[in-house]
Amino acid sequence: MGLPGGQTTPERGAAQPAASPSGLDSAAEIASLSRVFDPDVSRERILAAAITIVADRGFGAFTVREVAQAAGLKAPGLYSHFPSKEAILTEAVSRVLADFIANATSVAGRDPEEELRETVRRHVLYQIDNMHIARVTDLVLNTATAAPFLSADDYDRLLFEQRAYLDLVRERVAAFAPALTTPAVAVVSNAIVAMCDRVANWFQADDTLRADELADLHWHMARGMLAELASDPAAS
Repeated sequence: MGLPGGQTTPERGAAQPAASPSGLDSAAEIASLSRVFDPDVSRERILAAAITIVADRGFGAFTVREVAQAAGLKAPGLYSHFPSKEAILTEAVSRVLADFIANATSVAGRDPEEELRETVRRHVLYQIDNMHIARVTDLVLNTATAAPFLSADDYDRLLFEQRAYLDLVRERVAAFAPALTTPAVAVVSNAIVAMCDRVANWFQADDTLRADELADLHWHMARGMLAELASDPAAS
């Protein structure tokens, strides 16, 4: 859910690595979607259908007809809920981002080290527990292929929401390592977000490390980066 390549904000139309939706567990997908979207509400089923279609078959299959069919509706009925398929995709991704950020912000009120540690761990665990929706969000925000399916205003709105998380990480990095310069905080924050974000691209459930062990390992790596920077006179 973060930013690729250490960029402050990805440029619209700039190519980034696409996430692959292959190998996802269907039961986990359903549970992940139900976390964000209520399957008993038609409007919510439309949003969940949009996420599923893009994850499973890519943007080429993201049509009004396909979304309506997956949601159990007729195509004309879809327009009583949304004005366009672009509006569907924008709201679906916005909802996922809101859920992700709410998960991260719920650790507030602890000491700086615990706050940052839990932010890193929750990011990794969210990517693992919600691979279906995490990968689609990254696909929409971080690749040029989404450009034809979102207006410039909608794309910018999603980037603004995404940036709120990066700002939160920067605040927590600065609180944990107050001696670091502002540029150093920006660099290490981007690195932490990118490192955690990419877990959804390669993690397999049968990997040697359990999810919680992997989350702890990411925290140790993040803490190591911060310790290295703190000892560098140029960064503090």
